[in-house]
Amino acid sequence: MEKSAPHYQPLNPPRSATSRRTQPFILYRYLWWECWSIFAVSLLAITVIVFMGRITRVMQLIITKGVGLADIGKFCLLLLPYLLLFTVPMAGMIAVLITFLRLSNDNEIMALKTSGLSALQLLPPIIGFSFLITGVTLFFSLYATPWGNQEMRQLLLDVTKRRADLGIREQVFNNDFDRVVLFVNNVTASGELLQGVFLSDDRDQEVPNVITADRARLLFDPKSERLVLQLFQGRVLRLSEDASSFHSVEFDIYQLPLELFQFAPRPKSEEEMYLSELRLALRQHQPGTLEHNKLLIEINRRFSLPLGVTIMVLTAMPLGISTQVRGRAFGLILGLGIFLLYYLLLTIAWRLGNHAMIPPAFAPWLPNLVFAGIAGFLWRRSLRDLPIAVWEGSWRSGPNIKE
Repeated sequence: MEKSAPHYQPLNPPRSATSRRTQPFILYRYLWWECWSIFAVSLLAITVIVFMGRITRVMQLIITKGVGLADIGKFCLLLLPYLLLFTVPMAGMIAVLITFLRLSNDNEIMALKTSGLSALQLLPPIIGFSFLITGVTLFFSLYATPWGNQEMRQLLLDVTKRRADLGIREQVFNNDFDRVVLFVNNVTASGELLQGVFLSDDRDQEVPNVITADRARLLFDPKSERLVLQLFQGRVLRLSEDASSFHSVEFDIYQLPLELFQFAPRPKSEEEMYLSELRLALRQHQPGTLEHNKLLIEINRRFSLPLGVTIMVLTAMPLGISTQVRGRAFGLILGLGIFLLYYLLLTIAWRLGNHAMIPPAFAPWLPNLVFAGIAGFLWRRSLRDLPIAVWEGSWRSGPNIKE
């Protein structure tokens, strides 16, 4: 009697089509939330670090000048859009870099490749993440940052009007006033009194005045939009018209109107203009002039920096896959170094574009082109499972010895 061949059950039965379709979505969800969690922590840390560079001036205003906490809070909030314009791209790139550094160091990238997934198949959640970060950066670039700069300028103007003594520096010849030089020996902590005042008034070229006073205080007249310097217990020295003698007049109280150049209306800077204002100002300047070049560079920078976020994320992903150094601290340092290189290239291109050494419209896009080339090089080597450094591969393979 002929026996039938035994039937063997495979240890790893083939997965169903539904299972194969479900697995990438689980992986995509994991990468998505991993990037966002690291992004939130990185954004908070980097923004605090960058803001600490400006906190010294803020603390000086609180301690020595007595500026109210409400004004300081407004100042900090209005400063945030400008800071986030740069910290959001940095945090996004660092999030992707650290995510894939961890996957690579835990050999999870190797496990995914063994299961048949390539690096390109991991791109969809990263592309979606980069597009959202790009959209946020574009919003800050086009709307939030110009608004914050305009409001901060107005806030500083209002604070200076209410506390005109803020701009007065002790034991320094202050020339912020039109044709007037002011020297103050001491400014009280409250800012109400200026002690040991010396003032040179050359507004009348034919009869210049020199005024000394024991005390003085600055007041702002809202009706005339002018500062008034009240001097107490002093003397006015006036040179005669023929410059042959001095006339001296002592006083108990003397009021002197001053013109502070900051109060005069001035055109907005490029950072304070919205896109429509930049285009309107561009048409008012002749091509080739410095003002025209600056405006043209600023218009293109509003779009080049957000697009650079996607390019830097695409640079960070293969770099994280192929780098074998452990530790999130290394990923943070490497990410900051990459962004500093990008910002350095942007600054160099901006200066070259201002002087028309390169086309001004092309200058803000130069860092993106450089990093796009770097990203292409990294992806080419990553997809071929080659080390990032060319010399590293040749060193590992050793010398080629022919028998």
